[in-house]
Amino acid sequence: MTYAARLGMTVLEASAERTRVALMVDGAGLNMHGSAHGGLIFSLADEAFALISNQQAQAVAVETHLSFFRAAREGDRLVAVATPERVGRTLATYRVEVRRGEEGEVIALFTGTVSRREKLGS
Repeated sequence: MTYAARLGMTVLEASAERTRVALMVDGAGLNMHGSAHGGLIFSLADEAFALISNQQAQAVAVETHLSFFRAAREGDRLVAVATPERVGRTLATYRVEVRRGEEGEVIALFTGTVSRREKLGS
């Protein structure tokens, strides 16, 4: 079982233009304050980032950043929406908004840069 599957993530869409990944916050994903653990939110954003960045190239992360704006609670459905900011030949940067629901408020903003190279076998 993959890490993403263990956390209950579901890929809703995966393309080079937009990737969406969702999960439900359950009791196992809470921190000591009763809100979603920051690591859970980071993992969701990172999964969307990994999927989008590897659509057209072999990519590995070189830098990430996550800002938290609001708390997520048990029972919330979180959706990470990843889009490209700039895709070059060797580097690409992506933006991932983690929202409460499909069109809900942004609870966290993730940005990440990857090093890219041609996919093996391409």
